[in-house]
Amino acid sequence: MVKQVIATGALFGATAAFGAGFQVLEQGAANIGTSMAGSVTNASGDASAAFWNPSAVFYTQTEVGSLRVDAAMNFILPSFEFEDDGTSYNPLGKNGNNGGNAGDLELIPNFFTVYRFAEDFAFTFSVTAPFGIGTEYDENWIGRFQGVESRVTAYDINPSISWKLFDWLSISAGASAQYLEAKLTQAYYLGGGMETMSKIKGHSWSAGANIGATINYMEGGRIGFSWRTKVSHDLEGDLDIIGVTTMPVNANLVLPQTFNVGIYQRLQGDFRKFAVMFDYSYTCWSSFSALVVNSDATGAPVSYTKEDWKNVSRVAAGVHFHPDTIENLVVRFGVAWDGSPVPNAVRRTVRIPCSDRLWISTGIGYEYENIQLNIGYAYIMFYDDSEIRSTTDNSYISGKYTGHSHVVSAQIGYSW
Repeated sequence: MVKQVIATGALFGATAAFGAGFQVLEQGAANIGTSMAGSVTNASGDASAAFWNPSAVFYTQTEVGSLRVDAAMNFILPSFEFEDDGTSYNPLGKNGNNGGNAGDLELIPNFFTVYRFAEDFAFTFSVTAPFGIGTEYDENWIGRFQGVESRVTAYDINPSISWKLFDWLSISAGASAQYLEAKLTQAYYLGGGMETMSKIKGHSWSAGANIGATINYMEGGRIGFSWRTKVSHDLEGDLDIIGVTTMPVNANLVLPQTFNVGIYQRLQGDFRKFAVMFDYSYTCWSSFSALVVNSDATGAPVSYTKEDWKNVSRVAAGVHFHPDTIENLVVRFGVAWDGSPVPNAVRRTVRIPCSDRLWISTGIGYEYENIQLNIGYAYIMFYDDSEIRSTTDNSYISGKYTGHSHVVSAQIGYSW
């Protein structure tokens, strides 16, 4: 029974509330307005490039010796609702409801800074949460023996150096220190019609790196590229079956490497009020092929959970409109398609009811002297219903999920 608890409550079976998988894409309110299109080319000219592509910070309005800081807060309200097809069961039979709305309001802060210490060199620094989730079902729902609460967050601290080699080319390199923490709960069957709760807590420190390049191919036009390495976490934690036992466990989780490429172009002539942008992202979720949980006491595996996640693509397109009537105002629009790494209904779990997602977004930005304000809104919806057929030793969950998220982001930038 202990093995079953660890397997089905495994340390990173977390539901994705925002980006596909459990990736958090909401980095920078200005980027939210275009569904993240233009982020890798720094289309909005803010310090969020410190995360997306530090080589593009030379398109931030900073002079030698100046410092630019941007701070953002993202308010994310996700909804994940399960509908049983009538065949689900747990150790108590068909005992339990559909779980209600499993999504919780999440507040995600971002912090970015750029210091241009020489004409051709800049230092950047970002503090973000690039992976994470917070979901919670009703404690008496039918799938409680596979998951109730999931709290997982990866905090990333990322300094980088950018170098402008030529007027048309800049490059960057940086390193990340990443802290990961998790809390997962679920029901545990004691036998004789009785149950209790189990809880897993775990944490880890690890490191990664990033590189980037930006090419200014013509006036008002540039191409950006960035790569963030995979980050391998060796988690240490405890499994607590309330009233039964507590044991130390460990697991390895490899967060995926990501590739981003984008193009930005400010139009000319009669269309000079507009800028267009397109981004393509490739996330290597195949690193999440299986999860092995080990006992600290013996070093032997106590569970093996097959995931078989696949690598996925994301495409985004956006438009900036700069009206002549209000100087320093920009209005933004964007759409995106975000593919899910979960391969099928059998691999989908109650902690990962992930599906392909469609983004529709808008936003505005305004600059006054050395202050820049940005507000973005995005509506993210499951493109289709997510079927689930998740089996454990004593529980079977079958049905479908529907879901969406509202994202509101506000950001203030200041230069001095």
